[in-house]
Amino acid sequence: MPTKNRIDWADERLGSNVYEDMVSVLISRLHQQAQRIDGSGGDKGRDVQVPLPTGLEIFELKSFTGRLDERSGRRRQVADSLKSAAKHNPAAWHLVVPINHTDGELEWFNNLTAAYPFPCDWIGKDWLDDQMASHPELRRYYLEGSNDEIVRMMQEINQEQAALTRGVPDLVERVRALKDRLNSLDPHYEFSFQVQPSGAVNVTTHPRYPGAEKDRPIQIGGAFSFPNTEDGRKAAKALQDSFDYGTATVVPSEFVKNISIDAPAEFGGTFEGGELQIAGAINNTLLRDARFALRIRDSQGVIKAHLPLEVKERTSGRRGIELALEDLGGAVKVKARFDMTAHHANITYSFHLPESCLPSILLPALHFLAEAKDDRGATMVLNGKEIGPPMGLSVSYPDAGDSIKLLRILDDIQRISGIYFTVPHSLTDEEFESIKEAHLYLTNKTSVSDWNRLTFTIPRTRLDAPEVQQLKVGTVSNFPVGKDLILRLGEDVFNLGRLIMTCASARLESMTNIADDSDPEARVELTIVPGSDPSISISLE
Repeated sequence: MPTKNRIDWADERLGSNVYEDMVSVLISRLHQQAQRIDGSGGDKGRDVQVPLPTGLEIFELKSFTGRLDERSGRRRQVADSLKSAAKHNPAAWHLVVPINHTDGELEWFNNLTAAYPFPCDWIGKDWLDDQMASHPELRRYYLEGSNDEIVRMMQEINQEQAALTRGVPDLVERVRALKDRLNSLDPHYEFSFQVQPSGAVNVTTHPRYPGAEKDRPIQIGGAFSFPNTEDGRKAAKALQDSFDYGTATVVPSEFVKNISIDAPAEFGGTFEGGELQIAGAINNTLLRDARFALRIRDSQGVIKAHLPLEVKERTSGRRGIELALEDLGGAVKVKARFDMTAHHANITYSFHLPESCLPSILLPALHFLAEAKDDRGATMVLNGKEIGPPMGLSVSYPDAGDSIKLLRILDDIQRISGIYFTVPHSLTDEEFESIKEAHLYLTNKTSVSDWNRLTFTIPRTRLDAPEVQQLKVGTVSNFPVGKDLILRLGEDVFNLGRLIMTCASARLESMTNIADDSDPEARVELTIVPGSDPSISISLE
């Protein structure tokens, strides 16, 4: 007679389907990376597989009881499953069967598996009994009809919700106790409750393991009335997209007649009216190592732009998947929708200037937009390979070329000077001229032009310098004057170095008088004008 905490594996309720469902959920609970293989088309030796850093481990589930003998054909079934699994080059293969092997069965199993290069083991009844004892909700759900108890508990919660005369703290404790009982019954989902001051109880379901929503899906239906208006058509399309591609949406209450929900713990039912909020069916697990980009080619096939992208979100529905991507600077947002039914893809993109961004980070996005021309197409790139045909582009940002020129100038200034600042959102004429001057001299260019008057100051101690003494009595050739190269951007002022202005010919026009006993560091203002040659050259010291 089996004990209460043990499973009678010969129980007629444990057909092969129930056994596989129950043990698959168990393995998924033990290994978060587990992937269940649908055997309806032939699972090719894999009921459950677990991709690990060490390689792929495969679990083959057999509901056999009694003995694993040759006469019943069971040994041949195991051998065929192992042969099929070997085609996937697993790192390990596990036979999970509610039978503790005899010495003869173990000898046969060892002889069978010796021919394969990967380790194989027999996981039998003792292991299954131990695991089921540690996860009693599996037995209760699959064999003891715990769903009926779940329904009774939800009725209790409804009764507790009405019993506010005992106060909210008492209600919280009682609902917590019910929540703990409920979580001991359902193997696919865990439940959390939030009690509002009004007495309303919010219930949230959380999958216990990746793929639980596939093993026990939540199904939603309903009746809607969408008028042939702009708002009605927009709401209808958003709802259809939610079903087709798993995108989030909200259907306003005026368009909802009723909603029917089939959910765990009998949370479902039919509800009249109300706003319908559908969260996105997000699954980013398979995209961790995926490298995406958008690529533009010209009519000769030459790559004109290649913009790396990172996936921010992946949703999936019954028709296909939708990816929300961004370039690495967060300026270009891309929505890629893949219709698996029609074998069609649609890509849209938009640009916005981030609140703060370095020029070098923004340049790839602006370059992509500048190359987006009417006669070109954009192709999605996945892991270095172009997928699908090019899709048409529109010239959405005609000023991108001018913006690129400014960004390149700012990037040059930052790389050469080592002074980094975010891209200004706007520039005055004075700031723009300051940028041009800074870039000119930082890129080692010498400016030569004519001049007519120059005023500067020097400390009193420099009045005895030979070039200044010579200036007092006549014209000086190649007279140097220094000044700071200043970049002004809004409230920021950056000193980028020292400019040397060399006047080909200069003579003194005026000089401020200063007392002989004044501070040696006092400043003296001089004004000079050209001599016979009015040219001046300016370069960074």
